[in-house]
Amino acid sequence: MIVSRHDGALRLVHQNEHGRLAGVLAGAWGNDEVEAPRPGPSVVTAAARHDEGWRSRDTRVLYDEFAQRPLHFLDIEAGEHIRLYRQGVTRVSAADVYAGLLVGMHWTGLYRSRWSAPGGGSRVGQGPEARAAQDRVVRSEQRRWADAVELAWTEQEPRAAFETRIWHNYELLQLWDLLSLFLSVTPSQPGRGSAVPWGPQLRDLDQAATPVGLPAVGTWPGGPRFAPIACVTAPGLMTLDPFPFTGPVDVEVEHVVIPDRDWSRAAAVREVRRTSATATTWRLVPRDGNDRADEGTR
Repeated sequence: MIVSRHDGALRLVHQNEHGRLAGVLAGAWGNDEVEAPRPGPSVVTAAARHDEGWRSRDTRVLYDEFAQRPLHFLDIEAGEHIRLYRQGVTRVSAADVYAGLLVGMHWTGLYRSRWSAPGGGSRVGQGPEARAAQDRVVRSEQRRWADAVELAWTEQEPRAAFETRIWHNYELLQLWDLLSLFLSVTPSQPGRGSAVPWGPQLRDLDQAATPVGLPAVGTWPGGPRFAPIACVTAPGLMTLDPFPFTGPVDVEVEHVVIPDRDWSRAAAVREVRRTSATATTWRLVPRDGNDRADEGTR
């Protein structure tokens, strides 16, 4: 569950709703300057199901004993995080080897600063026991990758080009993940300020519509890199510069809103399950686009 605070209430977005949104972004990716992901169906599946293991947990509504509210996804205990992601990788891999490979890279990347720097640490769990458990997962999953790559590789391209594309698709997945999270928690009213890197703010429940910088990705595997800036410019309207999609992208983010107060476990579960979902509507356009959109709910 992704938890944020808006207008004195808690907004709850299921992980798999966030994943569905990432899949929509993946399916719209590509234009004259930016190559669409390949193999398209597998990459879109990975984006849409990269948090597959959370499905049953969000149905149960995990609870934060200390904060007395539904558990924010970054506050989960490290052992539980490992268990749920392992289940998700297994499920996706059973249906699509390539998609499962990317989901496994996403999982272990969470313990290695998204594979952005040697020796990068975890954003999940604290202490030596948690780090040791995550190190074991990373070593085990990297061994599994070798078999998955062997199964997924075909003679359509040389092995070096194939593996370059895998890492390119992994980086795309990280961008779609973070952009989907930004859409899930950011107020739809315009914000001000200079762009800041997006990610660390996710630990806070209160969010601002400040412009953010997304991770750099290649225009194609091994090609020139660019880092889009996302900015809320009007109610329900977000610009990206450079713009990497085929055209304006309209998305909805379903969420449940409950009062921001102290909850018992049973009351929180009951309130979430009985509250009807609403949806925030966003339109993504180029920075110089003339489109306008109002926030909508249903």
